[in-house]
Amino acid sequence: MVYQLSDKGSEFIKQFEGIRLKAYDDGTGVMTIGYGHTGDVKVGETISQTEANSYFNEDVKWAVDTVNSSVQVKLQQNQVDALVSFTYNVGMGAFKSSTLLKKLNAGDYKSVPSELNKWIYAGKKKGMVARFAHWAHLSNGKEISPVLKARREKEGGLFKNGTYS
Repeated sequence: MVYQLSDKGSEFIKQFEGIRLKAYDDGTGVMTIGYGHTGDVKVGETISQTEANSYFNEDVKWAVDTVNSSVQVKLQQNQVDALVSFTYNVGMGAFKSSTLLKKLNAGDYKSVPSELNKWIYAGKKKGMVARFAHWAHLSNGKEISPVLKARREKEGGLFKNGTYS
């Protein structure tokens, strides 16, 4: 079966991505516009809401294709939408090599929300205590992102319960 992202799933992802109709530097030197569109974006460029939606619809196709080509078990629509959201955020390589995918393909649907919750880190912790904890293998040295934590909890709820809010 070939899965598609639902309209509810699109809106779910868009709420996390946010929209900017004027081009901006994403903080890593990459010009971005709309719902995270990159590639051909120029400094000072502006787009309409319609263009932002069009870019998103094109941009999200790779994430849908990745879920379709990687998941070997049957999914409900809410589960497809949750996995596409996750994949769109972390990237194709991260999704394909994840323990989440391995467990899901083994039929362990129940583990997906807890596996999602492992993907909440961004940036690096700073300071002497953080360096020691990393050196002593007491932590991964990364900072928990409240934004990613909230997103993963909602993706987990969507996967498990079909809750889109």
